[in-house]
Amino acid sequence: MARGKRHQRPEDDMRPQGQGAEMLGNAIQPEIRELIAAKEFATLKEYLIALDSPDVAELAGDLDGEELGVVFRLLPTEIAAEVFALLELEKQERLLEVLSGEALADILNEMSPDDRTELLEELPDDVAARLIGSLSPDERRVAIDLLQYPEESVGRLMTPEFVAIEADATVRGVLDHLREVAPQKETINVLYVVDSAGRLVDDIRLEDLVLAEPDAVVGDIIDRHPVSLSATADREEAVDIIKKYDAVALPVVDAAGLLVGIVTIDDAMDVAEEEDTEDFQKMAGVAALEEPYFATTYGEMLRKRLPWLAMLFAAEILTVLALTNFQNTLNVAMFALIVLFMPLVNATAGNTGSQMAGLVIRGLAVREMEPGHWWRILMRELALGGTMGVILGMLGVAAAMILLSLSQAGAAASDASQWPNALAVGVSIASAVIVANIAGAMIPLLFKRLGMDPAVTSGPFLASIMDITGVMIYFSIASGMLVVLQS
Repeated sequence: MARGKRHQRPEDDMRPQGQGAEMLGNAIQPEIRELIAAKEFATLKEYLIALDSPDVAELAGDLDGEELGVVFRLLPTEIAAEVFALLELEKQERLLEVLSGEALADILNEMSPDDRTELLEELPDDVAARLIGSLSPDERRVAIDLLQYPEESVGRLMTPEFVAIEADATVRGVLDHLREVAPQKETINVLYVVDSAGRLVDDIRLEDLVLAEPDAVVGDIIDRHPVSLSATADREEAVDIIKKYDAVALPVVDAAGLLVGIVTIDDAMDVAEEEDTEDFQKMAGVAALEEPYFATTYGEMLRKRLPWLAMLFAAEILTVLALTNFQNTLNVAMFALIVLFMPLVNATAGNTGSQMAGLVIRGLAVREMEPGHWWRILMRELALGGTMGVILGMLGVAAAMILLSLSQAGAAASDASQWPNALAVGVSIASAVIVANIAGAMIPLLFKRLGMDPAVTSGPFLASIMDITGVMIYFSIASGMLVVLQS
């Protein structure tokens, strides 16, 4: 998050009402390059300053390197830092190349520490070291301190820009102090109470301070039961706890209990978006992409997608081997009859397994269930799977009877000869649905227990498992029943 929210400026009155990025995209965008080419920088600067930072970032995202550099040179440093933090990594890296060392240093020094850390950890080590070297001594110390925390930890996500107060301070004194330091802090909605050593004692909302008596002592209006995060905890924990307590910010402490930073809700939302994106990609059978689709190179996209497809291809070979084995043990007519209904059985089982896996993965993600609940889930899904299997099996019998009648021109065969075939299809569907429902529930729980991402078990991965399992179940039941019923 950029440092603070940009305050209302007189120039903001220039913005046409009800417009912003849309106005810029539809009306100004065709003229931006003309203004730059004609060097009408004063006019362009007026347009840019009249917009909020997200609107300028949307405009900047459509410009190339040199034009992007011009836009940033026209922006005041504070606004440029806000806009820079909102750009995609690809555009940020391009700006690193086109901006002068002094202009870049000004932007980096003005950026919020958490946004700057996110940029530095994505860059090559030599580039990150060069940028750190361009920071002021105070900002350099902050950057180095944050980068010392483990990757994907809360420490990398936090910002040290918070307001700390002592328990023996008066409300009047705190409000006076707040007026002095607020412009340099990430948020002032929540203030953090510390002892003389800097250990977290509690937090207090600004509104509670405003409503308290001016001479009241802070220590007398807090309950001393703070909710905090460990700096070395996984950043997903910040998302979970912020959701749980509906907090706008949470304090971060080190192993000694010292207050070292805060994590704000906007940072948690960014993490949640990244984790959701990664889960969706894994559910689609794609390794997680580090960059947006259009920023991912051809070679990188191949590297992320092809190994998964090759692995799933290899898994499907097992399905072919199973079919080959049954072909060698059945006569041609019976094998052809069974194959006719194989897509119906496999699709039903695959859909059941994917549906159940989605429910379990979601339940694990929002903490509705844990791997330790496997027995309760198993018993519940045995009953549900059995009920769904019986109903879908009955539908399968009816569908098979109709399809067999149609395939035999409606009169070439009697109902008596169709019945064994249709019953075999129905029993196979019921059995496959029960197995798929249990597999869809248990496999994600197993992956979670093993410390692996359960999202991997959904989509193509589970579909491949159910293809193999469905073929084995269907052919085993169908061939056995047809041999018995037709004898």
